[in-house]
Amino acid sequence: MRASFHFVCALFFLTVPCTLCIGQAGFKDSLLAVVSSQKDTHRVNAYNELARLYTPDSLLLADTWADRALSQSIKLRYTKGILAALKSKGLIADYKGELAKAIQWYNEGISTARESEQWKKEYRDFFINKGVAYYLAGDMGNALKNYIEAEKQFAKDSQDPIYAKLLNNMAVVYRNSKKYADAVRIYQKSLAIKQTNGDSLGIANTLNNIGLVYGYLEDHPQAVKYLKTAKKIYESLHKPDEARSVDVSLAAALHELGREKEAKFLLIRAFDGGPLNIHIYELIQAKLLLAKINASEGNHGKANAILMEIEPEITKTNFIKAKSTFYELKAYVQHALHQPDEAYNSLLNHKLYLDTLISEDKLSLEKDMEAKYLTREKESQIQIQKLQILKNNRERLIYLFALLALVLILGLAYRLSIQRKRANELLSEKNTQIQSALEEKEVLLKEIHHRVKNNLQIISSLLSLQSRRIDDPKVLEAIQDGQNRVNSMALIHENLYQDEKLVGVDSQEYINKLIDSLVNSYNINPENITITKNIDQLKLDVDTIIPLGLILNELISNALKYAFDKEQKGEVKLSLLQKADGLLLSIADNGRGMPPNFDIDTLKSLGFRLIKSFAKKLDGVIKIWNDRGSNIEIFIPQQKLS
Repeated sequence: MRASFHFVCALFFLTVPCTLCIGQAGFKDSLLAVVSSQKDTHRVNAYNELARLYTPDSLLLADTWADRALSQSIKLRYTKGILAALKSKGLIADYKGELAKAIQWYNEGISTARESEQWKKEYRDFFINKGVAYYLAGDMGNALKNYIEAEKQFAKDSQDPIYAKLLNNMAVVYRNSKKYADAVRIYQKSLAIKQTNGDSLGIANTLNNIGLVYGYLEDHPQAVKYLKTAKKIYESLHKPDEARSVDVSLAAALHELGREKEAKFLLIRAFDGGPLNIHIYELIQAKLLLAKINASEGNHGKANAILMEIEPEITKTNFIKAKSTFYELKAYVQHALHQPDEAYNSLLNHKLYLDTLISEDKLSLEKDMEAKYLTREKESQIQIQKLQILKNNRERLIYLFALLALVLILGLAYRLSIQRKRANELLSEKNTQIQSALEEKEVLLKEIHHRVKNNLQIISSLLSLQSRRIDDPKVLEAIQDGQNRVNSMALIHENLYQDEKLVGVDSQEYINKLIDSLVNSYNINPENITITKNIDQLKLDVDTIIPLGLILNELISNALKYAFDKEQKGEVKLSLLQKADGLLLSIADNGRGMPPNFDIDTLKSLGFRLIKSFAKKLDGVIKIWNDRGSNIEIFIPQQKLS
């Protein structure tokens, strides 16, 4: 929930225009008079000002005025009007939660402002706004990249208030990237500029953010000190909404520290005070936090009511991560309310948005593997949470039984018998629900392995297509090696989703398929090179078989490519044996052997570097020697069997 922490201070100067107040109604009337009477650039300026004033109170009207300003500015070739209209369009899209559109408008503004030094300030501001949009999309890397680009437009010792607020935004990114020391350092730099300028509101915003960082660092006294100081300044400035936003921030920090009751009290007080002047993303996250706390307390009806309240809001946005969290929590609450069909549909929606998040990552092997491990870790956390909930339920049942036992001592034996019967029926129902949930998870897990296998095969096919246009033998060999590595992992996922119980990968079946694939890949004549196998029947889990498969891929590939001269007959012996204290993998050939003074620790070969890396991951010990050919032996202690 750290992404849900208060970010109003970082966005205030970019995404929160001044709320229409007493006196502005007359100003709007004056602007409307300008629109109806003036022409050309004066009318465009009035359009842009109306768009600014109506944001965020009436996004439909604001969007209409911004469209008119943009259209007229383009006709007049009025660059100032174009830039102001593009900024308004980006801010409006941002408020609507249409983050991709916001980034599109900001990019157009950057292209326009880049044409002249006259628009340096606007050029800088577009990068800042674009960074905010990326932040809200959860892309911290691109957010920081755009903030740094904007920072280049300021002098080194600048005291510009906008620079102070940019630093505040950069610190937020560092905070969300868990680089808390960097975040505090940059916040303090921003705070110094604001104190020099006497910017009381900015000081309060930054103190609020520093307090949050100390909360992450579990320095609670410091966090409370900064947050209380920030709230005191807000109150002195007659900013009750900002003061209540501190309550939201403090609630999030307390939740992270496990102080659920205090967090709940602050959230309820913040929401009871009226609409909060925070971004829709932060509002949704705060309400999700309140629903989560209610659910953890067993108040599933209240949690469900909160979720129903925010569902229309969240479905209108593109906050994929928030939607995934929403449907995950909703599935849990519906399950607790004995709504299995609705819970199943919510779980499917959670899976859909989780898959969307994964599919938006770059198509590379490293990202695919990272996504797979993160997904599995997420599933493990969900399972742990469910088991913890079941444990708590059982503890409550035990407590109930203890109370009933006390009643039994007092002579109410009949009532105790009825309660026990009801408890047994409830336990049977829970077991049935758990079994159903496990079966559903198994189906989803198979689908994940199937999709990962398909994605790896697509990568392999792309490498194959690319290799057809390459004439350089070394480059062609490198691509072929990469294709074989991808295929070795694809075989693992193919075996996993084909396995009925998803308990692991059959070592014999997998290694045989891997050898056949490599023999075909290198066009090896079976009459020239014989491969002798001695493989124990083992079921290996994913953490073991993936690095082991990549090691085998490199060792077999090296033997097939380098052990024998062209058309030379030879033999490769491969064994994988279960020993009392681990696995023993060995591969030997009767070819030319290793070169003199061979040292695996000094080799720069990618293949042997991969072998060393994956062997280290398995705590394996490598031995290499020549004896009528090359001999390589890897002992893997305490391997994981499924």
